[in-house]
Amino acid sequence: MKNNPTEAAVNVINLNVFFKEFTFNKSDFKGHQGELELADHVVWLDELFFIYQIKDRLPGEKDDGQKWFKKKVIDKAVRQIKNTLQYLGDYPDITIENNKGHKFNVAQANLSDVKKLIIYTPGPNFPEETRNLKFYESRQAGLIHLFHSEDYYWICRYLLTPAEVEEYLDFREDFYMAQPKVIIYFSEQYVLAHFLETLEVDHIEPAYINNLKILDEVGADFDMSGVIKNFTKQLTLVNSPTEYYAIIKEISKLKRSELAEFKKRFIKATEACKKDEVNLPYRIYVPRTDCAFVFIPLPKSKIQHWKTALANFTLAQKYDQKAKKSLGVVVFEDIVEDDRIFNLFWMFAESEWVYEEEFETLLRENFPFRKVSMQRINNRYKSK
Repeated sequence: MKNNPTEAAVNVINLNVFFKEFTFNKSDFKGHQGELELADHVVWLDELFFIYQIKDRLPGEKDDGQKWFKKKVIDKAVRQIKNTLQYLGDYPDITIENNKGHKFNVAQANLSDVKKLIIYTPGPNFPEETRNLKFYESRQAGLIHLFHSEDYYWICRYLLTPAEVEEYLDFREDFYMAQPKVIIYFSEQYVLAHFLETLEVDHIEPAYINNLKILDEVGADFDMSGVIKNFTKQLTLVNSPTEYYAIIKEISKLKRSELAEFKKRFIKATEACKKDEVNLPYRIYVPRTDCAFVFIPLPKSKIQHWKTALANFTLAQKYDQKAKKSLGVVVFEDIVEDDRIFNLFWMFAESEWVYEEEFETLLRENFPFRKVSMQRINNRYKSK
């Protein structure tokens, strides 16, 4: 069965936000009595698990108002959401293929906080009051998010990472539960603008709508697209062919203030490696995800030692920060057919932190790092 236009559009949007590795739009699997479909779209990234049903008003459908909405969204899509949740509870093995062509058993995901979303594209005369409905409350499935496809596009236009989208969905639920009779009179744009200002849901402030303009002005400060574009093509892996999944996961979990710090140090490392002199690595630690990051610039005279440098600094940063996880990248400049290119080698380490006398001695006698510091950003989404 062909994707409808909205399903294809949502797939493109989700690929940009959640990466090919964590998005699934081929969700057929074998059940007890034959072929079943899990959902139109699935996103799975560690603790984050979203299921989507997507509805389009097809050419030739006469009803483009509330009757269409009730039939296709409230009746059919909600029923499909319930079926998906039942499948996830009933089947221990639901192996489907992600957008990289790799197969995973999504039934192994943490299903304690599944986000349920229905994205729909109605006809041109769709009532505004119906568009402002934010949720359907189901006794079986709980709160199900309702999004006009245009609204979902703009949410993913402003929110840059999976962590931010998840935070917004949590906020949206809190807002609805706090003010169910009020929120239905406000557009999705206002809800998003309110979220950008504060997570407090006990008030309405029309002036918050200006946050959307401010965000347009400062978005470049947090834009990582230039760094992670064609990410897998740039990776040179140290341990295994699937190692980069863990690397992308840790970057995907960052929010924009953290991304800004990541990007700042990444750029500093690329600039530093142009000079034929030894520079101390740049680093940050993100307590929220318990992950330490280290960016290691190597001068041309030292590039033969990249593997040792990467392992030593990544593990030393992990130990120094008492972190469970550490992500390191070594950067050095090379000349290929008269073109100057940057080589990037990545390493990810994960284990419980334990005291080690050898590390203590090494760090005490020859500390290899700069001081860890991050700019304090008072507002999560605005730097002005």
